[in-house]
Amino acid sequence: MKKLIAVKGKSLNDYVKGLMNGLSAFGLFVVSTMVVYCGRAEEKAADFVNGVGTNCWTVIDGEWLSPMYGNAVDKIVLQYSGMDANATATIQTLTEQKAETTVATLTAASSGASFDFPDTTDFRSFRITSTNGLTLSSFMAYVSASSIDVPTGVAISNNVTGTSFDAYWNPVADARGYKVYVWTNSVVGASAGTTVWQETMPGATNLASSTKLKDTKFNACFGNTGWTRSDKAGYPTGENGTIRIGTSGDNGWIQTPAINHVADGMAVNFYAKANAVNAKSMDISVERVSGESVTLAGTATLTTDMQEFTIALHDWENGDSLRFNSITNGDRRTIIGSVTVISGRSEGHYEPSYIVGGLDVGALTSYSFAGLPSVPVQFAVEAYGRRGVSSAKTEAMEIDLSNPDKVAALNACPLSSLAGNTYEQNFDSLAALTATTGDKEWLNGATLQYWQAYRDTEPVPSFKYNGGAANSGGMYVLSTNQNHAVRALGAYSTQNDEFSFGVAFTNDTDKTVALSSVTYSAQQWGFKNDTNQTLSVSVKVVDDLDWISAYDDWTVLASTESVVYGAADVHETPVSTPVTANPEDEISIMPGQVLMLKWTIHSLKAGTPGMMGIDDVSVIFGHKAQGLSIRIAGNP
Repeated sequence: MKKLIAVKGKSLNDYVKGLMNGLSAFGLFVVSTMVVYCGRAEEKAADFVNGVGTNCWTVIDGEWLSPMYGNAVDKIVLQYSGMDANATATIQTLTEQKAETTVATLTAASSGASFDFPDTTDFRSFRITSTNGLTLSSFMAYVSASSIDVPTGVAISNNVTGTSFDAYWNPVADARGYKVYVWTNSVVGASAGTTVWQETMPGATNLASSTKLKDTKFNACFGNTGWTRSDKAGYPTGENGTIRIGTSGDNGWIQTPAINHVADGMAVNFYAKANAVNAKSMDISVERVSGESVTLAGTATLTTDMQEFTIALHDWENGDSLRFNSITNGDRRTIIGSVTVISGRSEGHYEPSYIVGGLDVGALTSYSFAGLPSVPVQFAVEAYGRRGVSSAKTEAMEIDLSNPDKVAALNACPLSSLAGNTYEQNFDSLAALTATTGDKEWLNGATLQYWQAYRDTEPVPSFKYNGGAANSGGMYVLSTNQNHAVRALGAYSTQNDEFSFGVAFTNDTDKTVALSSVTYSAQQWGFKNDTNQTLSVSVKVVDDLDWISAYDDWTVLASTESVVYGAADVHETPVSTPVTANPEDEISIMPGQVLMLKWTIHSLKAGTPGMMGIDDVSVIFGHKAQGLSIRIAGNP
């Protein structure tokens, strides 16, 4: 918060005495525990003298007035009047380097003003120069807070991708702006760090079959000497560039020579695998050896395939070494390959490796980050006030960009991406999602790119596989067999609700495009159906993309009614009706516009409906002006 002092109606000699005798004396009002006065140590009564009225001061030209806290004053507020119409005064600042800057000019035409001191000024003192007897009736100085609150309400939106996220926070009183930080505690690719030591084990090339390697033979596996090993460590593997730690029933380890490098954010990359599957444990530990001290850096769980692992090295000291210790239970046979020590972004308590370091976003209370590495990152924000006063950073918030939560995505298929001006969808990509039983999450625009699904006006939250026998309302991916690769998209709709599936297209070309035709297979599934249903396709052209539930007044292109079956009628394959919908009137999509298509399944009356669905959708676009199809380059 800002601190305010008000000095009014007394000479500065009296004022200084008032400071000594209790700040309530002589009309001095202090709103704060911080006291700032506008006067030099050698202040004298001549700086302010009584003018017109007992509570007025007259400024003597050219006197410098220095606040007790040199660069803390944000602004001064004056109430004044002139002895005559020509009375003027100027407000000037003086930096530590004695550079003078005029902040403002006063005239007798007004009776008061406030003046901010520039943030960039190395402010040390100020003065008011007057001519023709400018008279002050009050004088106040506002002082920068010595601290500023930490932002609260920090949140990350659910719009997180593998390279981006949006952050929000509450405004802070007296904040002039905010700085944002994004950093990672994970090594990010080769460019993130510098190799400071490496061993590729060039000598480990088909050495003696199963004889334990000792002394010079052991070190011959490596490009340099100085490696050590436990009594049960160091066997050839028969694979170039790898050696084996341990033997059946015995712990084993190998230790590097001393590594003379110290850097914050050091980490070790190494390759390792287990010689065979061990039901008890498949772990290897990485330890830091510093003199007589051995501390655990981390563990890795191995498989029988060679993999790369990265483990942070905390509190590294010059001359420390690394120990790779096979700690599996039972058959301890661990294969070790290339080992590399790097400096760069790493886990641990070192200084964070900033991807975005203190970016000033001004007065914004939200910011969208993009182009980040797909790794777990940390986010924090700080507020800053005037004169360099900053809050502490907010508590770090982790966002895992390597595995972001899936969210609904409002998107549309760009026409420029279509080959042969045709879009096709057979829904077979959903086979992988419905290979197991149970509900699967549906996210509009994400589960099936560009597609949305609604039950009445509410987004469909989930779907599941069915072969047509379901009798509860819901969205289904349909197939004659769950292991079959062919899928259709459908729903079981009662009289009380309807299901809609929509796909969007955006005209990102520079020409007006027309919808030529929509073809699809209208399918009816189910073992019993004693009531009529309809499956219709509708179209709408809009200027701005939105969810299909937001639109009214669709134009119906085609509609298919279900076949009514008796209770004994059983069929194992769907009844399919090919549909081709050619718009009677030309439907044009101008550049920048969006075309929405939706299929709606609705029961016309109460009863036992069957399952309806669509498959093999094809949407064809053409050039409006010539009525000819155009080829829009790209991939389907």
